[in-house]
Amino acid sequence: MPFRVDNPLAARLLADPEMAVALKPFMAGPASVKDLALAQGLSLQRAHYRVGLLVRAGLLRPAGIRPRRGRPVRLYQAVDTDFRIPRELVPEGVLRALEGARSWQEEWARALEAHDPGYGAVLRVFLNAEGLLEFGGEAEPDLLAEDFPPLVNLWSAGLHLRREEAKALQRELLALYHRYAALSPARKGEGQARYLVHLGLAPAPQ
Repeated sequence: MPFRVDNPLAARLLADPEMAVALKPFMAGPASVKDLALAQGLSLQRAHYRVGLLVRAGLLRPAGIRPRRGRPVRLYQAVDTDFRIPRELVPEGVLRALEGARSWQEEWARALEAHDPGYGAVLRVFLNAEGLLEFGGEAEPDLLAEDFPPLVNLWSAGLHLRREEAKALQRELLALYHRYAALSPARKGEGQARYLVHLGLAPAPQ
């Protein structure tokens, strides 16, 4: 049964993507502050701070110790892996940022800028080969060229489909995502690059 959050601090932390991600290593089982720091590239000081907040919020609990020479290492574990947060407990500003995926959008913009320092300097509005209106940059690169990074930035509001075709697209997108997501833990262990992925499909407002 999902854990129902009933205090404002826990609600605020879970609604903050950076803090929620800090809970992830402890959802898999007992872990230490150093485990969190290594998993997410944090300094020990920052990892200690985040663990302290999560403990104070009741989202982490002590889970024993890991023996070692000298002082043993304290372990913590998430109180659950599934949380339900009443909307009224989430600060309005945090909720707006979360619903607008602001942190991910900012990271996405930084990723595009890192590839192309001139990204966003010119807006291109054009009719593509399928007769749909697209918004993009000044030049249309050869996305599939081997020397071009694995990067796609595509929005379209003019895709007309039957409902059964849209459902098929929904299933295919989710299946494709889960196929590659299943590779992620092993690739992370190999030290491979991290990629941002955004999938969206919705009936356009009438």
